[in-house]
Amino acid sequence: MSLLLLLGPFKTLLVAAAVFVPFERLAAANRTQRLFRRGWATDLFTGVANGLVLYAALLIVLGAADAAAAGLAPALRARVHAAPLWAQSLLAIAVGDLGIYASHRLCHAVPWLWRFHAVHHSAEEMDWLVAFRFHPLDLFLSRVASIAPVIALDVTPAAVGVFIAVFAWQSWLVHANVRLPYGPLRWALVSPEFHHWHHAADRDAYDTNFASLFACWDVLFGTARLPRDREPQRYGVSDRVPAGYVERFSYPFRRTAAASEPAPAPEPTGNVVAAKPEAVRSWSPYGVA
Repeated sequence: MSLLLLLGPFKTLLVAAAVFVPFERLAAANRTQRLFRRGWATDLFTGVANGLVLYAALLIVLGAADAAAAGLAPALRARVHAAPLWAQSLLAIAVGDLGIYASHRLCHAVPWLWRFHAVHHSAEEMDWLVAFRFHPLDLFLSRVASIAPVIALDVTPAAVGVFIAVFAWQSWLVHANVRLPYGPLRWALVSPEFHHWHHAADRDAYDTNFASLFACWDVLFGTARLPRDREPQRYGVSDRVPAGYVERFSYPFRRTAAASEPAPAPEPTGNVVAAKPEAVRSWSPYGVA
């Protein structure tokens, strides 16, 4: 049984690779990008390692959220638990996505949280494996913000499974190197184009497009940006985030001492330019004045 639980995520990863590798070849947004771009193996390893590192911590926190909610809102939980699976799934997806929006926006607004989130934004090329490129503490915050409210509502395990499956697929899709027009739904659902603008090294794109699934959260809160006449040209942050998993883990802590001092903006080179939230620009050690 333990072996089956361990192999489950690897089976999911193989299915994802079977879908997105050919998809990115057939509908590439950037046709000059290599199949195995620089850093792909580290991002893949990061996804596996983060899952192992965070498993126990998430169980503890989610268990605590479940216990607390059971004592504070038993009537609400009972009504949610008794609802049909489709209703529970929709509720879980909506609540979880709002949690992601809130935590994501917080990571861009709070300087010390940005130091962890910068690891994700350090990707200079977009593909489905960038969805794994997270510092474990940044990923932990996102998981708690999205899953804990769902668990607190006492939706059934089946609804939780639907929620996790939808967001796993969506995370791979919006980071993928694909051009996929959403037509009239472009302001309702988060597309690859919508999320690529969030990663863009473009001053006009800072502090925009935080949602994971429903673009309407960004529309509602005034953080949506989706130009019709152009696409992002560059991605990344100005600071050189390390390439290895262990180095990336320690990177935010090593920047702490420098965080209180402003740094001069470097000259853009290649795909790396300053991509920093407005709230941090006055002091940022990443090169945005």
